[in-house]
Amino acid sequence: MPMQYDKLDNEELLRLSLEAINVDRDADAVVMLKTLVEREPSHHLGRYLLAAQHAQMGLFDRAEEGFRAVLAQDPGLPAARFQLGQLLVMKGLGGEAGRILQPLTGQEDALGAYARALSAIAEEDRVAAIRELQAGVALPQEIPALAADMQRLLAQLQRDADVAGTAASGMPPHAAPMFMTGYGRQG
Repeated sequence: MPMQYDKLDNEELLRLSLEAINVDRDADAVVMLKTLVEREPSHHLGRYLLAAQHAQMGLFDRAEEGFRAVLAQDPGLPAARFQLGQLLVMKGLGGEAGRILQPLTGQEDALGAYARALSAIAEEDRVAAIRELQAGVALPQEIPALAADMQRLLAQLQRDADVAGTAASGMPPHAAPMFMTGYGRQG
């Protein structure tokens, strides 16, 4: 029997969507998040999680639109800013990615280091990207899913540098990390 989402209030929808995300029930999560956002279009966390789900599913145009809408509503939401920058790097739009990530690059926490690393990737500066990723993973981690992605990205960049025999520019197109809906939650 399908769940009747109209019986759930917004807080219940949000909590259940997070549970669905955590156990890879993407379709359920998307339905609940869409229901939440339809009811309350200004619900920035619901809108953010829906955009992150779209990114996770490979629906990058929808994800970009969603992240932009979240940032228009709440420009200070660092996870949405980071993921939009990440998406733009992946799309090869380094200049725009750098502008989006710029407010985060001055932070002295792991997210700031990761934003500087993505900016370096956008500028095809592998040495700086590796240095910033190493700095970021050495700091306390507030978002475990992000830390795991950044460790994978660091390992990939180091492997690519070893294969090339140098830490030169010319980033491979697959170097951009995955999107994780968990970036918006504290771990």
